[in-house]
Amino acid sequence: MIDVALARALVTAGLRWQPANGDWFCLFDEGEAWLIAPGAIELGQMDGAPVLMFHGASEWALDTVWAGEALWLPNASQLQQALMGYLGAHGTITLDVTATGSRCRAMFADWRYEASAVNVEDAYGAVLLAVLQNVRA
Repeated sequence: MIDVALARALVTAGLRWQPANGDWFCLFDEGEAWLIAPGAIELGQMDGAPVLMFHGASEWALDTVWAGEALWLPNASQLQQALMGYLGAHGTITLDVTATGSRCRAMFADWRYEASAVNVEDAYGAVLLAVLQNVRA
């Protein structure tokens, strides 16, 4: 799972979230990760804005939280899709995974960036953050 500090940095840099079933998130004042899933935490709308409705046996049962108050914890596939969305059809991404970690490389025209991390999500996330901040390596 992506590092919470990196997920916050991505939001600050402009990454936007459209909540969907199967997404992981945490609340900004907590580190506990939650999964949007029918019967547990469901998506809803209040005043035209998305909300997360907690059901079931959790301590949050019957509470509702504005999705904007939650921090999305994107998975590797979601990060890869977001990265390709910013790079476009002419950009390339490569990912190398070994027993000791992951390395992601992104290229677009003369722009290149590489990041290494223990997990795939953090490697993708670091490159996406650089793209969002228009940092060139």
